[in-house]
Amino acid sequence: MIILDLKDETTDISRSDREIIAQLLKNDQVIVYPTDTLYGLGVDASSSQAVAHLYHLKGRKNMPVSVLLESVAQLFELAYDLSNKAQVLIRKCLPGALTVICKSQYPFAEQLVSDEGTIGFRVPGDAISCQIPALLGRPITTTSANPAGSPAATSLKQIRDYFVDDIGLMLDVGALQPSKGSTVVDLTTKPFTILREGEISRQTLHEFLN
Repeated sequence: MIILDLKDETTDISRSDREIIAQLLKNDQVIVYPTDTLYGLGVDASSSQAVAHLYHLKGRKNMPVSVLLESVAQLFELAYDLSNKAQVLIRKCLPGALTVICKSQYPFAEQLVSDEGTIGFRVPGDAISCQIPALLGRPITTTSANPAGSPAATSLKQIRDYFVDDIGLMLDVGALQPSKGSTVVDLTTKPFTILREGEISRQTLHEFLN
């Protein structure tokens, strides 16, 4: 596993590191990167082979993971049939610790799309993670860095303990504080449905849930 120490580079990724990250993702390898909540596992979200490898690492089956985008503008490009209320919620809460379930016609790996044709979109509020999809030129996956059923990894040591040599690269910003993760809201239901309450509380979203 390649370790890129970003403890002193919390706002930008160097050009040389960008090239390494992009190449690994293009080769269907798994990377670990920090978000505004937890460390995430990322692969090319359009590659079924890469997503299959990711699912194998996590021991996860039949439950799609979300994708990470570089901007809110990209979310509006990839999602369709968003109500006015959904658009207001997105603009209010993103970038931030929110995952929104939407409809999309983008050619994502089939494992990432639900039976209803929906997918989870995430635009984190940190300075590093949203740079990564732009390096690849496509969205990447975002799911907590842990095998299914285990606590989310918050440090390099935990990543090594969990995955040994199965990770291609880690962007290490040091130990992260424990987090509930992002709040997941389904924007395709009426009213919207909270599927998981994370760092953004139900109370904060109250005006959108009726």
